[in-house]
Amino acid sequence: MFIRLGCFLVAGAAAYVVLSTIFSLVCFGVGHNTMEMIYGGTAVYLLTLAAAVEGAWLLPEDIRRSSSSTRLTHWFRSRWD
Repeated sequence: MFIRLGCFLVAGAAAYVVLSTIFSLVCFGVGHNTMEMIYGGTAVYLLTLAAAVEGAWLLPEDIRRSSSSTRLTHWFRSRWD
């Protein structure tokens, strides 16, 4: 568990540095208002992708191997046991 948590923290920090660098370069290049427009359009997709990767990477093995129709149900039940 600690290895996964450490990997998640390292990956999150690296993603933050890369994304903030890209967005700051775009902000300097095309202006702040255009940068906010681009971020507003892409934030939903980036956050959805990050959540999907996290879920695929950090879910327990038995849940990842199960069928997709019961995967989330099993996961939610096990969270409050």
